[in-house]
Amino acid sequence: MVILGAGNVSTHFSRHFYSCGHTISTIYSRTLSNAESLAAEVGAVGTDRLEEIPLGSDFYLVCLPDAEVPRMGHLLQEREGIWLHTAGAVPMDALQAAHPSCGVLYPLQSMSKERSLSMKEVPLLIEGSSTEVTAMIRELAEGMSDEVHERSSDQRLIIHTAAVFANNFTNHMIRISEQMLAEAGESSQLVIPLLRETFGKAEAMGAAAAQTGPAIRGDSESMRKHLEILERYPEWKKLYTFISQDIGRSRKD
Repeated sequence: MVILGAGNVSTHFSRHFYSCGHTISTIYSRTLSNAESLAAEVGAVGTDRLEEIPLGSDFYLVCLPDAEVPRMGHLLQEREGIWLHTAGAVPMDALQAAHPSCGVLYPLQSMSKERSLSMKEVPLLIEGSSTEVTAMIRELAEGMSDEVHERSSDQRLIIHTAAVFANNFTNHMIRISEQMLAEAGESSQLVIPLLRETFGKAEAMGAAAAQTGPAIRGDSESMRKHLEILERYPEWKKLYTFISQDIGRSRKD
């Protein structure tokens, strides 16, 4: 297979495909040093030149920014094989015009190349341009994960949007918490036990049942005091107000 990209997702996929016994011939990146570094881990050739990408691989895995997916497919239109992208918000047909045998292999997980990850537990959402292609993608995916699910592009977009709320927005809120604590001379480690319990309860009880805090209680006095603290952070004050109002509405549902 050929891996296009040398970032977080491509790094994890390359390592796991390699550990499963797949042959990775080439790693492509616009930054040659990144391509060569990842290629060295998986016995591949690293390149920043499109003309050096082999013509006849079984799979071409596009792990690039969303806007690059259709562009790369057209640039390499003469390459035969099954073309897959790994994006949550990009439809399968972004590749189909250039490559009739195509599909999606989307990992529902946050990935950073600096952190190891067990792919066995990562949900992989797959889609294929035909029954035969889908079966081949499933075989590839099941070699890595015990959680392989067939989903359409429309279904995957809904799941991806939900994942942004669950992961990206949650992480941003934690970053705000860390900054507020740091500016007050406090350690961000103070809230780590709280975060563990928050996510533990959400998993065990469901987030609706696990919700606590002044907004769900209708504690307007505590919220007034918090908003006074947030006067120096006007954008965070808006966030606090809007989210508290939404939590309050959920209490009434």
